[in-house]
This record gives sequence, structure tokens and C-alpha cells, in this order.
Amino acid sequence: MARTRSTGSGSPLLTLASIVVAIAALHLAKEILVPLALAIFLSFLLTPLADRLESWGLGRIPSVISVVAVTFMILGLLGWIVTSQLVDLSVQLPDWKDEIIVKIQELKPDSAVLDKVTQTIDEVSQKVSEEAPPSGSDADATSPAENSSAAGTSAKATEGTGLLDRLTQQIKAPANQEPMEVRVVGLPPSPLEQIQNWLGPIVAPLSAAGIAIVLVIFILLRREDQRNRLLQLFGASNLHASTEALTDVTERVSKYLRMQFLINAGYGICVGVGLATIGVPSAITWGVLSFSLRFLPYIGPWLSAVMPLTVSLATSTGWTEPMFVAGLFIVLELLVNNVAEPMLYGRSTGVSGVGVIIAAIFWTWVWGPIGLVLAMPLTVCVVVMSKYIPGLQFLSILLGDQSALSAPERIYQRLLAGDCEEAVEQAAEMVTTGSLVESYDQGVIPALMMAENDRHGGRLHDEQTIVVYETARDLVDDLDELAAARDAAVVRDGAVTADKAENEVASDREPLRVLCIPLRDEADDIGAAMLSKLLSRERVTVELGAVTALTSELVDSVDALHVDVVVLSIVPPLPPRSSRLLCRRLHDRYPQLPVVIGFWGAGKAEDIRRRLADDQSEVVTTLAAAVDRVKAIAARPQLAGKAS
Repeated sequence: MARTRSTGSGSPLLTLASIVVAIAALHLAKEILVPLALAIFLSFLLTPLADRLESWGLGRIPSVISVVAVTFMILGLLGWIVTSQLVDLSVQLPDWKDEIIVKIQELKPDSAVLDKVTQTIDEVSQKVSEEAPPSGSDADATSPAENSSAAGTSAKATEGTGLLDRLTQQIKAPANQEPMEVRVVGLPPSPLEQIQNWLGPIVAPLSAAGIAIVLVIFILLRREDQRNRLLQLFGASNLHASTEALTDVTERVSKYLRMQFLINAGYGICVGVGLATIGVPSAITWGVLSFSLRFLPYIGPWLSAVMPLTVSLATSTGWTEPMFVAGLFIVLELLVNNVAEPMLYGRSTGVSGVGVIIAAIFWTWVWGPIGLVLAMPLTVCVVVMSKYIPGLQFLSILLGDQSALSAPERIYQRLLAGDCEEAVEQAAEMVTTGSLVESYDQGVIPALMMAENDRHGGRLHDEQTIVVYETARDLVDDLDELAAARDAAVVRDGAVTADKAENEVASDREPLRVLCIPLRDEADDIGAAMLSKLLSRERVTVELGAVTALTSELVDSVDALHVDVVVLSIVPPLPPRSSRLLCRRLHDRYPQLPVVIGFWGAGKAEDIRRRLADDQSEVVTTLAAAVDRVKAIAARPQLAGKAS
């Protein structure tokens, strides 16, 4: 079974064919699927209410019937109120005709300049048409003398044959005319056909609503059974993944629908109350319309503002009321988009902004206006389910709100492109929200490990390697400057952390001297540079060893520089045994000298120490641990192994 899944997921043509067939089925079976989708999402919305009534001691059937009946009674009442107000509005429309004309005339701009331009163009066109010779006549090909002679001859001929010519023209005229249009007038429709024509547009939505109501009742009555059937459909052998996927879909869709219903209901109430306070007729209608249209992503709120604004323009005597109406909708949109939705939604939907637009276009194309209403819940289901179906994971990447690349991957991609500015932007968030050491450990070090893996695997040529390492050095410097600017701002604000207070106390004694030695290549040197910047912020004097230096030269530099601690910088995947020779010589010559091996981004320290076969050195895997280790050594009363 696992082999079949991998084969299907690995065939792009099969996946594409399945998607095309599914889209065609969605479009062709929309008369059946639309009521089913409405019923499923209504059941998501009503299930918490039914569960609450059932927990209070009401039975399953009475609780479901009560919830469904009250819900559709409220919808019916609102529909009746809206219909009655729309009828009253249509009766009053002729009375507002004069005010609409006045408003349009007031909005009409001063067109004096345009009128002058138009008049000039008309005069020029008229002058040109008067001076142009007539086309299609015999005068174009004859001289004036010939024209006068022909005119005299024609006059004489006309005197003798005028009556005969007129009769001939009257006889031949019908032959030159176009044929008359003949229309077949059918019999008037029968009374039964008239009733069908009247009720046709009404019966279809009513029948869909009736089907949805019945489906909602049965889904709510047997919701556990429906869940078990879906799990069986997905496969009982993969029960864990199926349960996780179904739970994820249910929680996200239920939360989204509940929050959207609450937000839209509050929005509609505020619109209705605000318009009634302003004095706009049929305020309840516009409140219900705003509640309904706000289910449409992006365009719904502004569509709901068009009709109240138009009515206020028609009914008001000035511009104050329309301005209040426009201000009401603008203020409500700002509050809902910037306060209510981020606070209630959070990241619960899992669909990106671009995904919402694509979903709205797709579902409108497949199912029409009702597809636009259902676009978000349907897309949430698709995005969540695509995470658990290997062949559809690309939909989760395209439509989901999670980043397709992790932070280290984005940084490494920018390093490959030589774009230091965007790489700094990717890592700057870690500096502003956390610390410089976190940005190094969680961002730059993993990016360097990816570069080393590609370099050792032969996937990076020499020019790319140079670009990556040069950009990485600039990134390290820029992040250090960004952290320094942030610390300076904190000091200006008067906030001094405990670490800074400890550094101020420790500044009285002689600073510790540390030698950072990059083991083999440029990546190790960049790691040593990062550790050097971190230790310098802790008032530690840091000396950097050269990458090209020999082992004997590095050992001699310990005595020459009078260092207290040696830290080796290693970026995987270089084998740790390459550091054994240097560690052995350091221990042989300076038995009491603390040696710290920084194997950045590697696994557990104990495993690395066992691979090194070195019990005298301390092993750390993060820059933060290396800084803590050096600070612990600096805090000793008497520095062991101080080279004299």
C-alpha cells in the first residue's frame, strides 16, 4: 500500500489528470455539491450550539431540531424584514429623483474649456466639409464647359420626359429597397407556462435551501457516524494521520466560521445602528446586506457600502449625511481589519493573502457567486488536507501562509545571490526580537552548514563559494552593527540588563584573553569571527588565528599572545578528527590551558567528544554555549593555564 502511494505521488501527470477530473466533477455536479457544501459548513457552525444544548440535558434530536429551527427562523425573519424594506424603498425612489439630479449637477465639473475645444473642432470640421468637392459624381472627371453643356442638355431632356421618368422611378424603386423584416408572432403562453416563468427563478434557490436544511439536520444527528465514515474512507490502516487531518480541518474551519460569523454579525449590527443614527432609510436592510456581503473576501465590504451611500445621496439635502456614511464604513473597516480580525483569527486559517485571492477566483469560476462565499472554508479544507496527501503537498506550499523556506534557507539563498541587504532583513528579526547570538546560532550558522554541504558535495563552484563567504562576512558585520545600535537605544532609554551590570562590575579586573582558531577553511574563519564579536561584547580580548597558519605557528602564538583560553572554530561537515593534532599539541605544551572546541551546529557534545577521543577539551555546539563557557572561565578566582 505504501508503494502504491509513493508511485502515485511521484507521477506528475497522474496528479494533474486527477486534479482536472476533480475540477470537472465539481463544475458539472455543482447542483448537488453546492447544497452539500452549505450543509457541511452550516453543521460546523451549529455543532457547538447543539453540543451545548445536549450537555444541558436536552436529547440529541430535540437539541438539533431546536438549533436548526431557531437559526432558519431568524434567517427567515431577517429576509422578510429586508424584503419589506426593499419594497418600501422601491416605492420611494421616484420621490428622490430631483435630489439625485441636483447632486449629479453639483458633481459635474466646469466644462467651459472643454466646450471651447469642442466648438473649435466642430467649426473646423464644418469648414473642411464645405470646401471639399462632392465625391462619386461626374463633375470630378469633366471640365466646367462640359458640365454647363451637359446641364443644358439635361434640362431640355427633362422637359420632354419628366413624367415618364418619374413613373419609371416609382416602378423600379421597390426593387432597390431592402427586404422587409418578417417576424413570426407566436401564441401567448398558457397560464401554466406563465406560472413556471414566474416561479422558476425562485424555486431553484428555495429547493437548494430545503436540501441544505435537511442535510444539516441529518449531519448534526449522526455527526459521529459521519466522522467515522470519513476515517474509513481515508483508510483505517492510516488511522493516526487520518484522525489528525480530520481534527485539523474541523478545528480550523469551525474556528474560522465562528469567528467570521461573529465579526460579520457585529459589523452588520454596527452598520445598521450607525445608518439609523445618521438617518439613512432602510437601515436594517443595509445592516443585513453588510453582514451577508462581508462573507465575500476583499470586495464584499465595499459592495455593501455602495447602496447605503447611494441612498444617502438621494435622500439628503446636503453632503453631510453621505460623508458620515462613508466615514462610518471606513472606520468600521479599519477597526475590523486591524483590531478584530487579528485578535480573533490570528493564524487559524492557514491560507496566505495570495491564496485567498486565487481561491476566490477559482471557486467563483467553478460554482458562481455561492462559490465566492464558500471560497475561504473550502480552501482551508484543501490546504489542510494537502499537508497529509503526498501528491497534493504543492497546494499547501502555494496557498498556505507558512513560509516555503525556513529562515536559514532564506538566508543561504540570499548568500548564493550575493544579496547581503535581504539576508540582513531575514536575520534582523532574530536580532530585534531576541539577541545577536540567536541570530548567529539559528540563522547564519545553519546557512554556513548548507554552504559547506554544497561545497563538499561539488554543487558550488569556486566563484559561488567566494560570493557566499564574502556576503556572509558582510552579514556578520551588519548584524553586529544592528545589535550595537539596538543596545545603544536601550541604554539611552535607561534600561540596563543584569548582564550589562555584571559586565560593569567585571570591568575592574584584567580582561580575559582568548585565541579563536579557525580549523580549516573560510566557514570556520567566519564562525571564529562571530565568536569574536560576541566575546568582545563581554569585555573579552579576542585574538583571531589565521586560516592559513601552520599548526606549529598556532601553538607558538598562544605563548606569544599570552592568551588564557583557546577556542577552535569548526563548521560541519568537516570530520572532527582533523582537530586532534592541534588539540594534542596544545595539551602537550600547555597542560593547564583551557581548550574549547566549538563544533557549531553539530549534534550532542558527548558524541563529538567521543569521536575526538579527547577528554581534556570541552566541546560546545553553539556560540551561546561557547560564550557561557568563556565567561565561566573568566569568573574563576585564578586563571588556570595562563601563559607567561
